[in-house]
This record gives sequence, structure tokens and C-alpha cells, in this order.
Amino acid sequence: MTDASFQRGDVVWHPAPFKSKPAERPFLILNGPSHPFHGSEYAVVGLTRTERPGAIALDQAAWEMGDPGGESYASPWYLFTVKHDNVIRPKGALTSEATEKVAAAAASLIGVEP
Repeated sequence: MTDASFQRGDVVWHPAPFKSKPAERPFLILNGPSHPFHGSEYAVVGLTRTERPGAIALDQAAWEMGDPGGESYASPWYLFTVKHDNVIRPKGALTSEATEKVAAAAASLIGVEP
């Protein structure tokens, strides 16, 4: 794990909060430095390999850095806050365009419209 702050668009591995047995899940960091606890907490959405209605497909072109290891999907309804100290390891980063698409979908689900 790193002491350096993660940035908007970074993807990190974090313990999956709703699994009955210990598991990890990748999360996309949506907040930037304006978050009041940036560097110690991050607003995120969960990523998965399961395609569901409303999920945002993340193909290889959506990744700026790292290897998705196959088709993955962002779940914009799976909003969560993770603590920096609980991040297991970084996975990579999405492009700014892909990150913005996921952020816009999440904002729309909570009533924020452009």
C-alpha cells in the first residue's frame, strides 16, 4: 500500500463490505482534492465483472493504466466511502472520460442533473 493520496480515476482493491466471507473488490475513486477528507477517505463506486442493467461497461480503452483482466463494469448505484488505510493495493486508473461517465451516472441516480 502507498502513503500517497489516490486521485480521481484511480482504481483500488478494498475489502468488499457486503460479502459473507472475506473478499476484495475493485473500487473507482470519484472524488478529487476538494473532498474534505481527501487522502484519508474516498468516495467510490464498485466495479464488477457482472453485467447488469445500468452498469457502465469498461473495456480496455477505458483504462489509462493497469490491466482490467477482461471486461468489467462500474456499478454507479454502488456508492461507498473507503478509508485510505483499508485500501489493499492499487489496481490502475481509468481515463478521465470513463471516470466522468461513471460519475455522471452516479450523480443522476441521486438526483443531480447536469
